[in-house]
Amino acid sequence: MSEKSALLEKVTPHIQTSSISISIVKNIVIIIAFAFALLLPKVYISSQIYLTSVKINKKLNEYYSLKAEHSILLSKIEKIKFKNRLNIDSF
Repeated sequence: MSEKSALLEKVTPHIQTSSISISIVKNIVIIIAFAFALLLPKVYISSQIYLTSVKINKKLNEYYSLKAEHSILLSKIEKIKFKNRLNIDSF
């Protein structure tokens, strides 16, 4: 038992001196809050850029599909006009 007590007495001062003080914890919290304050706007701006690019890609896809549909409708109109001219000329 005396060996354990002697060992405990030798180790106790080292354990007490190596404990984390309140000022260290306060400094760590301040550093984390500062880093969070710096990174939060970057994350917000990045997410807004991503959402805007998704909207732009959606509108661009709609534009291309409408442009293709427009060309298809123009060709159908030309076919109908050609057919009507042939029917008028045959009389």
